[in-house]
Amino acid sequence: DPLHRCIALHLYDGFVTVIPIHRGYDINTPRTSSSSADGGGKQAPRGMASLTTKPFGDAFHTRIEQRTVLSMTFLKTHPTRSTYIPQLALLYQDARGFQHVISHGIDLSKKCMVLYGSTAAANNSAQDAIEIDGKPAASVMPPPGEQLKKSRIEGGSAMLVSVPPAKTAGGGTKANALGGVLILGQRQITYHSTAEGATKVLPIGQSLLLSCCPVVEKEGSASGDEDMLRYLLGDETGRIHLLVVGRKGGLVTNLHFETLGTSSVSSALVYLGNGMVFVGSQFANSQLVQILDNPVPVSTVNSSGGEESEDGMSPLEETTYLQTLEEYTNLGPIVDFDLRPTGDESKDDSAGTNYRQSVVVTCSGVAKDGTVRLVRNGVGMREQAEVEMEGIKGMWSLRRGFDEQDDTFLVQSFVRETRILGVQSSKHLEMDGSQDDMDDDDEEEEGGALAEVTIGGFNSSKSTLFAGNVSVGGADLLVQVVDDSVRVVDSATLEMVTDWSPFRGGEDESDEDEPMGFITVASSNQSGQIVVALRGGTLVYLVVENKNSKPTIRKVKSVTLEREISCIDLRPFESPSSSGNDSMEVDGGGVSRSTERSHLVAVGLWDDFSVRFLDLNESSNTLDQLLHINLGRSVDANMGNDAEEQAADSGQHMMARSLCLVTMESQSSNSTSAVNNSTSSSNKVDMLFVGLGDGKCISFGVTRPESSSEEWLVHSRKEVSLGTQGIHLVPFHHGARVCVLATGDRPTVVYLTGGNSGSNSNPKLCYSTISLTVEDDDEDEGHASHRNISVNVATPFRSSLLFSSTNKNNSSLCVADENTLRLGMIDDIQKLHVTSYKLGMTPRRIAHHEAGRVYCVGCIGGAGEGAQIGGEANMGNCVRFFDDSTFEEVNRIDLEPFEMILDVTSVSLCTSSNSSGDNYKPYILIGTAYSYPDEDEPSQGRVLVVECNSGESSNLKSDSEDEMVTRCVRHVTQMPTRGGVYSITPFYGGTVMITVNSKTHLCKLSLGDNEIGELKLVGAGHHGHMISLYCKSLAGERSSKEGSSSGKQLAIVGDLMRSISLVEYLPKHQVIEELARDYNANFCTSIEMLTDNIYLGSENFANLFVLRHNADAP
Repeated sequence: DPLHRCIALHLYDGFVTVIPIHRGYDINTPRTSSSSADGGGKQAPRGMASLTTKPFGDAFHTRIEQRTVLSMTFLKTHPTRSTYIPQLALLYQDARGFQHVISHGIDLSKKCMVLYGSTAAANNSAQDAIEIDGKPAASVMPPPGEQLKKSRIEGGSAMLVSVPPAKTAGGGTKANALGGVLILGQRQITYHSTAEGATKVLPIGQSLLLSCCPVVEKEGSASGDEDMLRYLLGDETGRIHLLVVGRKGGLVTNLHFETLGTSSVSSALVYLGNGMVFVGSQFANSQLVQILDNPVPVSTVNSSGGEESEDGMSPLEETTYLQTLEEYTNLGPIVDFDLRPTGDESKDDSAGTNYRQSVVVTCSGVAKDGTVRLVRNGVGMREQAEVEMEGIKGMWSLRRGFDEQDDTFLVQSFVRETRILGVQSSKHLEMDGSQDDMDDDDEEEEGGALAEVTIGGFNSSKSTLFAGNVSVGGADLLVQVVDDSVRVVDSATLEMVTDWSPFRGGEDESDEDEPMGFITVASSNQSGQIVVALRGGTLVYLVVENKNSKPTIRKVKSVTLEREISCIDLRPFESPSSSGNDSMEVDGGGVSRSTERSHLVAVGLWDDFSVRFLDLNESSNTLDQLLHINLGRSVDANMGNDAEEQAADSGQHMMARSLCLVTMESQSSNSTSAVNNSTSSSNKVDMLFVGLGDGKCISFGVTRPESSSEEWLVHSRKEVSLGTQGIHLVPFHHGARVCVLATGDRPTVVYLTGGNSGSNSNPKLCYSTISLTVEDDDEDEGHASHRNISVNVATPFRSSLLFSSTNKNNSSLCVADENTLRLGMIDDIQKLHVTSYKLGMTPRRIAHHEAGRVYCVGCIGGAGEGAQIGGEANMGNCVRFFDDSTFEEVNRIDLEPFEMILDVTSVSLCTSSNSSGDNYKPYILIGTAYSYPDEDEPSQGRVLVVECNSGESSNLKSDSEDEMVTRCVRHVTQMPTRGGVYSITPFYGGTVMITVNSKTHLCKLSLGDNEIGELKLVGAGHHGHMISLYCKSLAGERSSKEGSSSGKQLAIVGDLMRSISLVEYLPKHQVIEELARDYNANFCTSIEMLTDNIYLGSENFANLFVLRHNADAP
């Protein structure tokens, strides 16, 4: 009610529920106990009898004659002097389909509805009586001539909007004046006021209006006696309209309707003032839009808005008054989703279970706002600075002092060049323009900037292979490795104090050592250990020593391997006593300054799918091999020729490009942000990460030997695909946790969670993609709402001058792609990262086809696809295939007129009768139904069998021999059905089980010599359901030739009304029999078969229920 007297709700047909609002309720009045509210406490002070601590009275229900109520609104009256009881206007439809508007009064004192035409006054109590000029006044019904009623309005009306009463000639409003209503229809907008005796009709184009809000700002009118009312309207296509109600002399004189532009399909509109409008949408992302004074081209607004594409607009709308300022992610409505695995299935040996991290892929949105959303654990990176810088091949951060908290230098390696950026305070920056590479305004606000500097001891004319801090014997040193030398620099003077070259050796080396080749790969740690790889496969172990306060480099030993070395890592594992004297905590954030020595070095070779652990113990003269790790599916310590051939045949041919030895720590607590809780319990695990050239990351758990008789071991192999580019692994600290950043086209943070003390679960690796979103000014061919930029190199960089965030748990990174260097702050981990891809039509079903590396999306076409609103033309339904990495459209299959997509499933079918594993091929099965307007239940449908190749050559042996074949989608065969194919599920023996209307059938595919297939029904189907909407089995999670644990071929069927039933297929008799049934009347909306005996279902009241099969029942 506009006067805040009550709230009306239409919950049931024929009833209106009313909740009274107590007059004089003071929200600041402290609440009393229940005894005080019932009169058992202290009495209210005199003069405050009307105040109460209860805002609402007891709800009551009133009966109305109108059954099909479409919309309700309270009529507006004078805000302070009206004596009318609340007037509720109803838009309803009668049994013959005609629509009418009528108003009734609500008597709050008698708790009843005063129907239209009644003139009875309400006998108000003292509590509910109204006051005018300080005196109580009785509430009455308006005279019959002023009570609102309008019959036979336009048939497509769906909403009522109340309009304030007209002003008198003097500028005021009559005390008992009733306002009118706007009736929003599909073809016209009608204004009607019985009190004014006025009706105005404005014809509009075909449009279903969904939302409305008044524009409350008062603007100057053309003349002093004219009052302009403005309303914003939103329709089903996402267009925003402006409706102007013109009044003159107290009467409505005209209605004006104008389209402003297109936004998301609005469910609610809120005008915020100054031309700002919030568009709330349950069909797409909500938006904050700005109404412009002058129209602008649509392409201009779309490029600045970021996500909106010109395809979402009608071709006739070349200009718009709307500009999108911000969008708020909304995943709903999700009509279907699937899981896309991010890597191969791995087994947790200790738990005996398989674990496979996946990305949730959803069908979201409606019509032009239809999208496919990829939802995963994501990490946001807030960009602090950006500079155009091409060709960065490597980056390292250096501290001026070993124990300092902040990094001072950022070393960048280019081809035949090394550049260094240094952090300088803003007041010390020179005015020679050397700092103009960065955004000066942003940096000055932070108190510092990056400027190009030089380190005298570094060789800037060569590419840097490694740079880092070293602390030896109390000396703070810097190390730079280039192709012809290892240089050690004093961090105080920045001058070189010693070096080592493979061509001339060091000071302590004997003359018998022959010159060696150039350095290709290098690694070091903070304790002074250095390992360099030379051309020809030679690995040299060096140590930085501080003798008599003079740093020197000593060659310890070397070894020549059979192949060139591709990567090495020398980071030490954290010892159990590392929290003692050998390390320190900086700023409480867990940033370790450890000088612990490493006992081994990890080495990867070119053209060798393995990693070696070599011993650094100085008791031996050579780098002895401690462990040989096969990177294939086998993790045996010794890999023979057969294992190598097997790895090559299975496609495991990519060699290691980056190695990372790290001790990871899992943390958990009762707080919502376990990552940032320093009091959490923890569990430390030694890990080996291997980055491959094809975008895969392989991880192992490492077991150290506890005695000299034991050996190093690896376990818990896990392989995850993080993209398509080569991966470089960078460890960094995020709060008190050690994480690993994997670069590539999908930069990802890897961290450990779970497995703490008191927990029965084992630690698990989690992968969170870093969200680095950018605005693309060019046309987006993939229809992506936003995309992730790739990261080629990265390094952690901590600086209190550059980054204003005082949160010690946030970490800062420097990342670079081919053209840009960025500095940013990493947000908390464990966040959902959503990537959207626009479809321009409504997605209905989705399935990920792993063998073909595609998403199969069944879509419902919009008006642009040939549909006609209210007509019977083809709706343009189709099946679209998208690449699962780039989301480029591979192919599209258009369906026939009136054909609807009901199910899409990726299956593996047996193409011969002997059930041999060699005859299993992956396919995509699509179930459809023909939805003719004159049929209540579909009488026709079909099953489409589609084959899709991945576009990869099976002869691919290395990433330098990339050979791609044409991606194609081939229609293999189809099977017509006598009804709609509601569900398709993989079944045992390379078959599928389908549900057609009320029947359940088994189908098998057979291929001839010419590869022409035929899908046939096998045996007799099962009958006995109302409509079989869902069918599930466990065959998809097990081997195609494997049966259930009980030896039976089981499946469950979800019915429209009759809950879940368990069926069994008998191969001997080729029949499907029902074994058990749930006799509860559950209207199933989804089902899942968890085990052979336990089933999960959901029903239309938004509840989940679990069923167990009693196999011992008679």
